[in-house]
Amino acid sequence: MAYTKITSRCASILLLCLALGIPALAQKKIPVIRSTTRHSTIYDGMIKMPWDLDPKVKTDVYYVNVPRRPGKVTLATDQGQVSFKTKFGNDYDLIVLINDKDSCHVRISAKDDPATRALSPGGSFPDTISFTLKGSRIYLPGILNGKDTVSIQFDTGANAACVSKASSERLKLVFGGKTILSNSQGVNEVRKSVNNKLTVGRLHFNSMSFVETGNMQPGEDLIIGYNLLRHKIIEIDYDKHLFIVHDKLPVNAKSFVKQPLVNRLSLKTNIVQNGKKYIFWVGMDTGRDGTMLIGQEFTEQPGVWENLKELTMINGRKIIRLDATIAGVTFKDIVTNAADPTKPAARRTGTYFGNVILNHFNWIIDNVNGCIYLKPNSRINEPYSNYSSYESEMKKLNQ
Repeated sequence: MAYTKITSRCASILLLCLALGIPALAQKKIPVIRSTTRHSTIYDGMIKMPWDLDPKVKTDVYYVNVPRRPGKVTLATDQGQVSFKTKFGNDYDLIVLINDKDSCHVRISAKDDPATRALSPGGSFPDTISFTLKGSRIYLPGILNGKDTVSIQFDTGANAACVSKASSERLKLVFGGKTILSNSQGVNEVRKSVNNKLTVGRLHFNSMSFVETGNMQPGEDLIIGYNLLRHKIIEIDYDKHLFIVHDKLPVNAKSFVKQPLVNRLSLKTNIVQNGKKYIFWVGMDTGRDGTMLIGQEFTEQPGVWENLKELTMINGRKIIRLDATIAGVTFKDIVTNAADPTKPAARRTGTYFGNVILNHFNWIIDNVNGCIYLKPNSRINEPYSNYSSYESEMKKLNQ
């Protein structure tokens, strides 16, 4: 019989597995990688996010972006990486050894995040809610805490539910703490109100938290994002001004163009600029009352910034002209601005379509299965910020 020498490091890992409640016989299946720092990165589809390693946390859990769709998630340190092919309902464990001393147990969970599950709306489905357009933004009517009528902007770019500083006093919200908010005003400490109730149509949300912000438009009381409906299917019909929440994929989805949901809400886009062709997943931001924004996540790719031909420069950003094709529809001569990837920024800027482009389509967002469906609507020929309008504006300025 052959005997295997157990080194002190192996023994430490074995003791760690026992302490964490991981069966000793299964410890060989748990990958172990090293790191010289507490900083690591998680790659989940198109998502790239920093992940701090904390030895004090018994099990640090990362919830997969679209858990019900099979995918691949990678955790990378400065010394190596581990990848898992994920399947809904499963957990995937790994151990990171920092300087061969501190052990961090990380779990990749292909399950619904309990925090978002707690906000699942009550009510009957499908629920059809009429919305209004102001500029190009979507506004839903609602009732806050059972008594106050509120105007709610549906903003797919919002990571948190927000209340306007101008509305807080009228709504008599109770603020019991503070948090950090990153938005167009920068990174600031703001007030937070918890345990609120919000009704939208027949949808009822309990235990709602709102952070207070001062950058909202006049007449806006609240902002909610699509994360509030992560476990439902959202249909937005710009032709009929209807916002419909489903629990099953509607039959009319068959007539739409289907794409996977990548990086939460992004569209596979073919971009042509200065004779160069790019394929990029561009975010969908209904809170942006504009055409497009080119951020550092696009311009920092090798050779991109150098090859972007500018019409002019404003505050270190290139004003550029490009063609963008989404779901077979080409928007020609879009004029937008691009961020210089070499310039330091407090916030890394993303690449987004604003609602001036997005409202040319009717959508079905299938959060459950990680798909999005698009179909050109009656607004498809409406104007947007293109080269002709840019020339007209420049002519006025020159005069």
